[in-house]
Parts: sequence; C-alpha cells; structure tokens
Amino acid sequence: MDRTKINNLALIPINESFVDVFETFMDDNQKTKIRANSVRQYVEGIIDLLLKDKIVAVLKPNEDYRGINWGRKITIIKEKYDRNIGENIQEIFRIGGDGSHFNGQVIDDDLHIIINKAIHIVEDIFVNYFLAPEHRFGCEDIYTIFSMLPLHHRIYILENVATHYTNPDIVDRLSLAYTKSGDMNKAIKLLENSLQEKVIDEFFYNCQLVKINILYSNLTELYERNAQYENDPKRSVAIIDGNQLVVGLPTSKDVFDTARAVQIFSEWFETDKDKYPEFINLFLYLMKTDNRQYN
Repeated sequence: MDRTKINNLALIPINESFVDVFETFMDDNQKTKIRANSVRQYVEGIIDLLLKDKIVAVLKPNEDYRGINWGRKITIIKEKYDRNIGENIQEIFRIGGDGSHFNGQVIDDDLHIIINKAIHIVEDIFVNYFLAPEHRFGCEDIYTIFSMLPLHHRIYILENVATHYTNPDIVDRLSLAYTKSGDMNKAIKLLENSLQEKVIDEFFYNCQLVKINILYSNLTELYERNAQYENDPKRSVAIIDGNQLVVGLPTSKDVFDTARAVQIFSEWFETDKDKYPEFINLFLYLMKTDNRQYN
C-alpha cells in the first residue's frame, strides 16, 4: 500500500460522529454559545454573592439554600425581591442554558441582549440598595467612591432611583454626571424641573448652574490635570488588605480625581471596611464591567 493511501486511511476517524464534534469545535459560532453559557454562570455567581441573603430571608424553616434549585431561587427573587430583576435572570438562564447544550442555538443578538441584562442586574440591585430607607442616597458618605463608577452606570442608577424619590443630593450628582457626559442641556433641564417641583431652592439652583457651567467649560483643563498623574506611579496604586488596587486615568468622557478617590477608597478598607459592606460589594462587582482604558 502506498504512502498516500496509508495517510488517507489514517485520517478516517474511528467514529464518524467525531467529524461533527470536530466541526462544531472549530466553528466560530460556538464562541457565542460559550459566552452565553458564561453569562449564565456569571449571573449564578451574582445570585449567590449578592442576592443570597434576600433569598435565605424568605426560605421555609426546612429549606436549605444549597438544596433548592435555580427555578425556586428565581421565583423568590421575582416574588419577594424585584420582579424585573427576576425576569431578566430567567431570560439569561433560558438563553445561557441553550449555550450549554450541544444542539442549542444562540445568535449574536441574543448574546448581546443577555450581556446587557446581566450588567443591568447589578445596576438594578444598586437601585434597590438606595431605595432602602437606611441607604437613601444622601444619608451615607459614599459620594467619592460612587463617582468612580463609569458615567453610564451612575446615570442609569440615579435616573432609576429618581423614579421613586428625589432630593438635592440626587439632583447634584446626576446633573454633574450629565455634564461630564457632555449633555449640558439635560443637566440644566434637570435643575429647572427640580426647582419647579421644589426639590431644590433658588440658591441651590444658581450655585449648581455655576458649578456645571464651570465644569463644562473646563473639561479640557480637567483632562490635562488628570494627565499629570500619568508618570506618577503613586497615582493609581493602593494596597488594600495586601492586594493592589489599580485605578488609572479616566477616558475623555469620564473625569474624576483619581488620586483622591484611591486615597479615600484605601481609607475605607483600612478604617471602615465594615461600614458600608453591601455598597462596597456592589461597587466592586459593577466595576468589573468597567471598560475604560487606564494608563
């Protein structure tokens, strides 16, 4: 038998179904399925790490959290915590579950939908945090840390909190966030509506108007000022519980005082690590979605 025939025979798989598996393994579309399944796993982690206490609080005496299935957990979230969050989790589980099966189908559009839903879940938990009377926005000293979140997260959270209640602290931070995102008109409109609805008074309105005008007109200067930290290794490094936290320069769409933020964040962990544990957990998980480019 010549060499060519031997080579051809050697390439014939023992089990022809191997060809199907191999083609699936090499198919770029499988990346979509794998990511969809990963989104589901990520949300499973969110439930266990951020929502477990909410579920355990309503379990029957004979129920053990580790022994109940995901369907039961999602039902509790929908009925006892937040229906919208529960329904989003249910949809992620459905699509992510398709990604875990050999014959399952997940298209790119579905993947993008559940990724956005997964990110919004943590944002929506943040909203619920600020809806609790003891955590109402403005009654805790979390402003600097909260301002480290990317603008789109801050805006989403504060806008959704404002559908339930509003106060001068929300107006202050939301108008600044609008301004930093380049939407000066939206910031002014918020101030005008808040004045009309007597959420703020004329003194607050005039002071805030001056503040956002200065901020808007000096954005370029602020970027340049932050750029001074670029060659300073201390600007972006904090040691927290023996771990290194790196916070670098913001993008042109997001400005915050990096050095001050890192300093305060470090102090939280050194002196008041148990002061706002739920807030810190939410902050850290939402920051994992931060796609800003840091130097």
